[in-house]
Formats: sequence, structure tokens, C-alpha cells
Amino acid sequence: MGFDPLEFLAAFLPGDYRVLTRTGVEINNLQYWSDALSPWVGQRKKVLVTYDPRDITFVYVRTPGGVLVRCSVTTLGVPAISLAEWQSRRRYEDSLGKDPERVARRHASMRRNDERVAELKASRRVRRRRATEAAGDRFRSVSTPTAERSLPVDTAVHIVTEPELEPVGDITSIRIYEIDTYE
Repeated sequence: MGFDPLEFLAAFLPGDYRVLTRTGVEINNLQYWSDALSPWVGQRKKVLVTYDPRDITFVYVRTPGGVLVRCSVTTLGVPAISLAEWQSRRRYEDSLGKDPERVARRHASMRRNDERVAELKASRRVRRRRATEAAGDRFRSVSTPTAERSLPVDTAVHIVTEPELEPVGDITSIRIYEIDTYE
């Protein structure tokens, strides 16, 4: 039996048991993967994950077959930094999300976005209604339903289909179908 430097290194590193998922293993809020883990994906096996606190870009996973595999980080935007620096950075970013001024700006932005979406939906409804009336939709009654009025819940909707139309000259007549919209 020969000396394996990876086994020797992993023997002195901190670690924890994690479940092997289809995306690899997660430890310290980071995802790691290696193609050597593929045979065990989907079996939800617990594996020992050891990591070097000086460099979070790699972890060492003991597979269910007993082999030690080096896995790379798959989480985007992770530089080669220590675990302490990574945790400090995450705490700082979390604290930014709790800043009252930033929260107020975020809520105001979301409110403006919601108002704009509502305006666009309303104008789209108006444009559709006008286009339908201009096209002479013969399946609609004279009174066009408004946004406030809706059908009762137990009302059944019947879809009316039109028979095949014959071409008129060079242009084929357009079929008009009833369109159900849900809001």
C-alpha cells in the first residue's frame, strides 16, 4: 500500500457528513461537484466532506465506494479565499439587505414596477378589445365585457369553432377563434 498525499491531507482537515444530491454536495453554503460523483447521484447517500479552511474552492469527498475525490466549487462568483473571509463577506452582504434605507428603496422600486405592470396590462386589454372589435368578431356580443365584470365561477365556457373557409381570390380568409384570457 502506497502513500497517498490526498488521503494524508484529508485526514487532518475538518469535515462533516452531507447528502450527495444531483447537484453535488453543499457545505458552508457553497455547492461542489466532480464527475467522479456521478455513479452515486440520485441515491441520496451520505458522504464525508472535508474542506481546507484556507481555500474554499475545493473540498474532498469520500464517496460511498470509499474513494477520496477532489470536488470543485460550482457556486458562481467564488474567489480563492479562506472560509473565514467567505463567511465575513456573506455576513456583510446579508447586513446590506437589512439596511432600512436600502429596504425602502427596494420596496419603492418594486411598487413602481407593479404599477407599471398594471398599466401595461390595462392598456393591453384595451388594445386587444379594440383590435377584436375592428376585426368584427362575430362571436362576441355587442357589449364588450369590462375588467370589473367576470363570469360566475360555475359558468361553463363553450368554445365555438368555425367551419373550414374557402380561399377568396389570392387571399385565404382568416379564421377567428375565441380567445379565453385569465387574469
